[in-house]
Amino acid sequence: MKPNIIFITADQLAAATLHSYGGSVPSSPVLDSLAAGGARFDRCYAHVPVCAPNRATFLTGRSMSIHGVTTNNLVLPQDVPTYAQVLRSNGYRTGGFGKFHQTPMQQPLPATLKHLGFDEAVLTEDTKLGPWLDWIGEYHPEYYDKALATCWPMPYLDHYGEDGIDLRERWKHAFETFVAPLRKSSDWAPMYASPLPKELHQTTFIAEQGLDFMSRHVTQYPDQPFFCHISFVDPHNPYDPPAPYDAMFRSEDMPLPVKRAEGEREIPALTRAREMMDFRRVSQSDPVLKQLQAYFHGSVRFIDDQIGRVVAWLREKELDSNTIIVFTTDHGEMLGDHGFITKGAMHYDKSIRCPLIVHGPGIEGGGVSDRLVSSLDFFPTFCDWAGITEVPPNEGVSFAEACAGRHHAMTEARDLSIQYGAVRTLVTDTGWRLTLYNEEDRIYGQMFHLTEDPDEQINLYDKDEWQTQKLELLERLAMIHAREGGVQQFRNLPIHEGYRCLVDEFELKPIIRN
Repeated sequence: MKPNIIFITADQLAAATLHSYGGSVPSSPVLDSLAAGGARFDRCYAHVPVCAPNRATFLTGRSMSIHGVTTNNLVLPQDVPTYAQVLRSNGYRTGGFGKFHQTPMQQPLPATLKHLGFDEAVLTEDTKLGPWLDWIGEYHPEYYDKALATCWPMPYLDHYGEDGIDLRERWKHAFETFVAPLRKSSDWAPMYASPLPKELHQTTFIAEQGLDFMSRHVTQYPDQPFFCHISFVDPHNPYDPPAPYDAMFRSEDMPLPVKRAEGEREIPALTRAREMMDFRRVSQSDPVLKQLQAYFHGSVRFIDDQIGRVVAWLREKELDSNTIIVFTTDHGEMLGDHGFITKGAMHYDKSIRCPLIVHGPGIEGGGVSDRLVSSLDFFPTFCDWAGITEVPPNEGVSFAEACAGRHHAMTEARDLSIQYGAVRTLVTDTGWRLTLYNEEDRIYGQMFHLTEDPDEQINLYDKDEWQTQKLELLERLAMIHAREGGVQQFRNLPIHEGYRCLVDEFELKPIIRN
């Protein structure tokens, strides 16, 4: 039987933050155990270090310039197939729960994700409006106002209430009552303890939805494999873990961020990024930075405990011998490194390098791989595990063989491209990072030798003695972007007998029902 696949993602969590990746805070014991008993990839990078674009890349195996979701609040075109559609057409039942970020935040969430290939879906995202808030209202009405206070007041909130209730006014009162005091008493407004108990938190809700889908599946469809995507919204800002996670890690025990390099010429895009969420004001305050780390690791531990529930359920149902668990994140979180918060234009390690942990049947225990992996690679890997040989055109390279211990199965050197807006980055298998910032027709650059300078303190871009190396990296970056145009567009594939078909000389190979 084909293996079940559980794809677990967290939002805004860097590889370097996790204990198994060298982080000093032991906030991820379940993930660390999965890594020790499975495969850990040390060089997995977000193709786009922003939520919606990178999630579109996960879904399609296509680069930002092809799928077109270049920033948040855009819509994935319907003529780009997703891995869920391919898996479903090859016998899998598919479920998606939590954050997908393929709906503009200004609009209500859709009731289903069938258009993306998921048989079942329950969405809850950054705004928290929708199924999670409705669940609180139906089953825990005494906590409704506290839950509402944590929501984002999006435009459609005016039309969300029922029976003539002015929900926007109710939100304002709830926010001022339950959240505003927490923000005002904090040394930095985005960090505080959640007013909700952990049992009613969005993180718990998302795990419950995934577990419910899988539990019903094994009863109703025992002979069919499942694919379940459990997509947590945290530890994304605001940094607000519930009790007891808010006090689980002492701020005085937390590490300080990587300092900003001295004397480096400022780049306009990075100057603007330093102003995000008024972070510049507190970016030099050690107490604030340590408290931020403590809250962040509290949220990481909260998610880790929910992943532990999934692992325990698999063992209880004796499904662990036929289920592959994949954990990664959509991008990283700077957490004060170099004076930055969150992610985006700053392509430092904490923003772009993500954890990738794989555990399950056929996965080499204790395997550690340093091969480069990108968000583009999940699509073909899922297809490999499902035994699907004819897949829609994509730009990824499967890491399935590397998980099985064949870490050097890909013999050719590989470079990765990381993109966001007018920022373009090259990461090489030999440990270089080159980043170009296009600012009003002027190029600013960064070039770091990560092998020798892992904290990215010495920018070699403008140094005379490194110009030959820079020219080589510029050419390699240009070659990557040239290759993007050489992969066939799904929309241009011919249709034959109801199927989209790959063209192989004179043969049409059906790959997915149109």
